[in-house]
Amino acid sequence: MSRNIVWFSCGAASAVVAKLAIEDGLNPMIIYCDTMSTEHPDNQRFFDDVQQWLGREIIKIASKKYRDIDHVFMEARYMSGVNGARCTTEMKKVPRFDFQLPDDIHHFGYTIEEYKRIVNMRINNPELYVRFILAYRGITKAECLKMLPMKLPAMYDLGFVNNNCLGCVKATSPKYWNLTRKHFPDVFARRAEQSRELGVKLWRKGKQRFSLDELPPDDQTDNNEQIECGVVCQNEQA
Repeated sequence: MSRNIVWFSCGAASAVVAKLAIEDGLNPMIIYCDTMSTEHPDNQRFFDDVQQWLGREIIKIASKKYRDIDHVFMEARYMSGVNGARCTTEMKKVPRFDFQLPDDIHHFGYTIEEYKRIVNMRINNPELYVRFILAYRGITKAECLKMLPMKLPAMYDLGFVNNNCLGCVKATSPKYWNLTRKHFPDVFARRAEQSRELGVKLWRKGKQRFSLDELPPDDQTDNNEQIECGVVCQNEQA
């Protein structure tokens, strides 16, 4: 019998997918690719709250080779570029490859607004059986937020659109990196040092990229990017 796998990302939408899958009698396994050590500390509180709300364990899987994303950057000598972000591959995709079975049914937290992402996922991962409970039911991101009984992750209160690892190297907006500099100056300094050593330019204006050392502290340019950091391949530019 096929397993139903819900991929939990410490976000509202994936939490709601897990709840609906349970209510639908699918008896899902709820899986989280463990990058907790480089996420906001409040994510552990949210993880625990969601687990209690669901009434079942969220299973953590992790890289067998790397401790965290910083280990990936410095060991692999690669942060991000036209081939995506190496941390996503090593910390999320590889553990998923190791865990999944050929007949698994994969459930993701894509909402009705994310039709393009759903199409891209199907095109780029034809070998996977995928389901999108939220989109099929016409559920929006805003509705997902209202369905959660617990406090949302702290990153949203700080002004971040995404709840990824701190100093996500897929981000290119000056606004994102200046928010990181404001709230997590140690993380900003570390990314600046790492990117300088590896010759990576993490923010851009228009089509031109620049190093973090060159970012004006008052630049609030928003590139309106939706940072995808998931367990499957998306046709994305990093």
